[in-house]
Order: sequence, then structure tokens, then C-alpha cells
Amino acid sequence: MLIESGVIALGMAICYFLKDIQFLSLNFSFMNTGIINPDFLLMFVIFFALFRGELTGLWVGFFAGLLEDSANWVVGQSSAEFTPLIGIHSLIYALSGFFLGKINRVIDRRRTLPIIVLVLISTFVVRILTWLLQGIVDDFNKNYSLFGPALYTAFIAPLWFTLMGWIYRIRETGEE
Repeated sequence: MLIESGVIALGMAICYFLKDIQFLSLNFSFMNTGIINPDFLLMFVIFFALFRGELTGLWVGFFAGLLEDSANWVVGQSSAEFTPLIGIHSLIYALSGFFLGKINRVIDRRRTLPIIVLVLISTFVVRILTWLLQGIVDDFNKNYSLFGPALYTAFIAPLWFTLMGWIYRIRETGEE
């Protein structure tokens, strides 16, 4: 149990640092999208919520959101993508992990299209909720990209889920 929690925490830290890798970012200047990065931490939360259930999704979501919030707050980055308050991502990621864990028996986790649609909708809803909560608490950010990162995250989700299923030894056939 302790080793599994440590491996999950290591995976969470790797997902957090993957967002800063420049070769994964996209910039469509003709559409004025700005730089678009996939949300690896949210994919991590979605993966564990779908394959391990609502309680695991809740805790992984909480700690992933806390990592997202606190690392930017401590370092003092003031980016258009992140909130300067601790707790906004934690709340939203934990709630989304719990909700996705509740519907994990309804979703066909073995097929690609339901995963893409679920990740697209989840990422879009999480980004809207983050933008709204940040706007209510502090200020609405006019440069916060909603649909571009959701689409990019959904596009790479099947590959990411396959890689994480292999790393965390979650089988495609049968129950975990």
C-alpha cells in the first residue's frame, strides 16, 4: 500500500512537470490560440477515477489539485493559466475525480472514443469551473484558454491512458 501510494505520488509529480516541456506545446498563431499545453494532471485524475473508483479519484484529484495550486503559489509564478490561490484546483479536481469515479461503471474504458469524449468534456468543464471560481475570488482572466487545451488533452488521452495502464498494471480485460 505504501509503495503503491509512493508510485502514484511519483506519477503525479511527473505529470506536473510534463506541462513545462516545450515540445508538447502547440501554438496556432493564425487562430490566435496562444500556447496550448495538455493537462497531464487532469488526465492522471481521470485515469485513476475511471480505473480505481470514486474514493481513489477523490484523493488523487485532491492531491493533484493541491500540487497544481501550491507549486505555483510557492514559486510565485503569475501565469495566465494558473490561479494564485491554494484550493481552487484542489476542490475542482477532487470533485471531478469523485464524480468520474461514480460513473466509471457506465463508461466503456476499453474503447477509444468514449475516453476521448469523456476527457474532452471533463477538461472543458474543469477549465470553465476553474475560470469561474478564480473570477469570483480574484479576477476574471480574459486570456484563459478553455477549448484548445481540452481538445489537445482529449487528443492525446488514449495514448496517455495506454501508457499509464501499462505502468500501473491495469489490465484491459477483466476487473482490476
